[in-house]
Amino acid sequence: MNLLDPVPTPQQLFRWLDSGRITREEFREAMAVHTRELIQEMEQAHTNPLVAKFNELLNRREAWKWARKHGEVVIREILCALMDEERFTPARWLWNAAHPHIPLHCFFRTRGTPLMRFIELNVQPQMVTVLIEHGGSETLPATREQFILRRNRRTQLFVERRDLL
Repeated sequence: MNLLDPVPTPQQLFRWLDSGRITREEFREAMAVHTRELIQEMEQAHTNPLVAKFNELLNRREAWKWARKHGEVVIREILCALMDEERFTPARWLWNAAHPHIPLHCFFRTRGTPLMRFIELNVQPQMVTVLIEHGGSETLPATREQFILRRNRRTQLFVERRDLL
């Protein structure tokens, strides 16, 4: 693992550790980056609790809207399929989307940076089409991507195609 490369998602790091591709020390170093990001977010929320609460309410609303329309299980399936997608920056925050004890709103970021929200979602029995807006900063606009997901023989969703809009 090269430290100049973007940090892999926790899911990738676990797979690499299990397969012997990285050592325990390399795993700890890479996970420390994710830990620092989480701590930094918590510090920002502590510094400005009103903005953090407002953002949380917007994220709850976003998660509720999609879960009410398509069901929480389907939304978690979509997030899990996206977490395995390479070069998809928000995958870093989706690695535990399959865990039902973690609230669904934790995976949406409707305001601030980095952004991660669904714009459109079309769910069919064997295929899902989702338009996602993600990333961005004060100087760069957010990226919009359309993902087409399909079910495999084990009925798990996987990304079949990805288009930058």
